[in-house]
Amino acid sequence: MTTMQHDTDADTSPPSPADQLATIAAAPDLTRPASAAERAAGLATLGGLYAGLVTAMESGLTRTTGICVFAVGVAVFIAWNNHHAGAARRRPHTRLESAARFGGPALMGIPGINLVFGDGPDTLTAHLVAAAVPTLVGAVYLVLRWRR
Repeated sequence: MTTMQHDTDADTSPPSPADQLATIAAAPDLTRPASAAERAAGLATLGGLYAGLVTAMESGLTRTTGICVFAVGVAVFIAWNNHHAGAARRRPHTRLESAARFGGPALMGIPGINLVFGDGPDTLTAHLVAAAVPTLVGAVYLVLRWRR
């Protein structure tokens, strides 16, 4: 019986070069560009994140509300990370994209200190800069993911 199995294995030949080229042509294209809707959503998200952080820091929220604003800001980064990690036909993250991917939520700590603890300078300029840091890293991440 083993001899028969061996004979059937010998009958299967490797695919022809034409079959191999057809398989390659049918493979997914990992360089699919981001849609206009995705780009618009990304820009709107970043604008909302920046405006929301500045407004929240300027308004002197309670600690509980500040924690909620901080959590929403981190959730924005996580949502975009999950979108790009789970999107079909997307290329893997580069090292720079991975750094920006994890740097954005980590740098949310800069405005988070003010939102959660009320510490730090209370000037508008300081709030604009504190909100700009994670937003800028988020913009770098999205632009890098959008380039193909």
